[in-house]
Amino acid sequence: MRISAKGEYAILAILDLAEVYETGEIHTLEEISKDQSIPHPFLVQILLELKRAGIVESRRGAGGGYRLAMHPRDISLGEVIRQIEGPLLPFKCILPTVESHECPHHGNCVLTAVWRDVRRAIETVIDNVSFEDLARRRENLSSPMFHI
Repeated sequence: MRISAKGEYAILAILDLAEVYETGEIHTLEEISKDQSIPHPFLVQILLELKRAGIVESRRGAGGGYRLAMHPRDISLGEVIRQIEGPLLPFKCILPTVESHECPHHGNCVLTAVWRDVRRAIETVIDNVSFEDLARRRENLSSPMFHI
């Protein structure tokens, strides 16, 4: 599985908003772009997509910007990745579509079960990591450690 720059930027933008969720703070495009080193034009597209998905909401005008549409504990890493990247491991043989039947090996391919297991394992991990978890992890990384 490979996450594109767009996917990584979406994760960073949501993480930025998750870190200020409890304060009720709204972040502007400029703040998110600067804080997370995301190119501004790219961020506009990403936030529009996440807004259509109901993950973020926006406020227009002076004092406007973006915030999460729900608590960070209710947004999984998997949800954001799928929204931006599409299905995980998009092999035709494991997608529940008509395309899966177009494979000449459909029904007798030893790899189909392996790809399903790999996808399930990845989903188990990313669907059980919330943005609240990620914000806490980031906070722990930036906390100074004192040794005596």
